[in-house]
Amino acid sequence: MTVSERRQGLLFLLVGPPGVGKNTLMKSILARPVGSLRQLPTATTRAIRPGEQQGREHLFVTHEDFHRMIANNELIEWQNVYKDDLYGMPRATVENAITNYEDLIADIEVLGATYLRSLYPDNVILIFIAPPSVDDLSERMETRGETQAEIATRMQRVAMEMPYAPLCDYLIVNDDANESAEILRGIILAENSRRALMNLRVESELPRQRMAFAGSVIPSYGSEVLYSPSYPHFPTALLAHGEMPHDAALRSLSHILITVSPTLEHLCSYKPGSSVIIPPLAVNGQACDHFIEILFVYEYALPERVTAPDGWEWIPRDQLPTNGPK
Repeated sequence: MTVSERRQGLLFLLVGPPGVGKNTLMKSILARPVGSLRQLPTATTRAIRPGEQQGREHLFVTHEDFHRMIANNELIEWQNVYKDDLYGMPRATVENAITNYEDLIADIEVLGATYLRSLYPDNVILIFIAPPSVDDLSERMETRGETQAEIATRMQRVAMEMPYAPLCDYLIVNDDANESAEILRGIILAENSRRALMNLRVESELPRQRMAFAGSVIPSYGSEVLYSPSYPHFPTALLAHGEMPHDAALRSLSHILITVSPTLEHLCSYKPGSSVIIPPLAVNGQACDHFIEILFVYEYALPERVTAPDGWEWIPRDQLPTNGPK
């Protein structure tokens, strides 16, 4: 699908750590929706819960049907988020809504939200829901009756998801549910107004700010990494339309390491069969002249120490710049 220059339907994605209250905020908004706003039903293999309806909160499918959807490319992305429950984003639902100027809201995890943003940068609005404190999260989980083992599993995701907040469009600290719901409503109203203005800019043939997404990879062998003194310091490639961040990172290796045949197994964050999206080591944002670059950073453990190409050098890992890879 090619999204036109006019800004069409909007996808409001609530992201943040587990137990922070994303679903409660979404339900509050849907009880008094703004315009055409409705929930984006994700496909899931978990059992339907009391009060839910097929096709409203989720498309409830069997594991067999879910894997058929993967095979038929019917899902934009999918994740194994918790236990054996699979969640995925139906392609047709998202693209039909965008084309028809319909607005959707969803509560999804950060990797899926990031990938959707890379596909539809003009349509996705990322709203990070943060707790007043990390301790508050575990207290909320205990209040909901979750076991200590379940809490420990969920808290493992907190360290990964909290650093994502600065890369979102909006931040809501969910200390008071009613106040947070009003802030969320204001964001949705503001983005509707912004859409009208941006479409007016298109009609007036004025430029629009854009975001660029890229995959970067740190080639390593033992305690050394391959580094370029000039920017970019590591192999980097812009994401092609529909390309996964880790695929762009692997593709960037071919720019300098002609003899290496990149494979997923050598990405340090790779876990066989765990997900369609391989988690990056870091996600960095950087303002450039005419756009904002979102960089997905991976590490690639080379099977052998290759000769450094012109303009590159092997350096000890502990001598990398303290501000991290760029």
